[in-house]
Amino acid sequence: MPLPENPPTGTLPFEPPAIYSADFTEFWALWREEKFWACHEALEDVWREEASPIRRRFLQGIIHLAVAVFQHRRGNAIGAARQMLRARIRLEPFLPEFENLDVVAMMAGVKHEIRDSLAVEHKCLDELETQIRAKLAE
Repeated sequence: MPLPENPPTGTLPFEPPAIYSADFTEFWALWREEKFWACHEALEDVWREEASPIRRRFLQGIIHLAVAVFQHRRGNAIGAARQMLRARIRLEPFLPEFENLDVVAMMAGVKHEIRDSLAVEHKCLDELETQIRAKLAE
């Protein structure tokens, strides 16, 4: 079930790249409209159909970035911080760039957008990071 989108602010956390794969077309169109939950939904369909575990990890990281912005804009600081942590861990192998996407710049833009959510101390994040890294190591 789609969640209600927040009203656009007129500011994007990251300007989409000029060149991207066709399966990102809907994602970037929604990103430009600041429909971050819809971005998640659009890329999740691509992620489900992707056969490569490496690319699946990349897609999942990008999905987490979109959801981090969505959660931040709806006032859910812990949700935004958790999604950013998940994105950071999943996207580490793809730094600095992957598939014509400046992953470092996208992560920095989202981090800047959600900086107020990240400024709150979230004690549960250390445990979450341990759990995510253990699961990825399997």
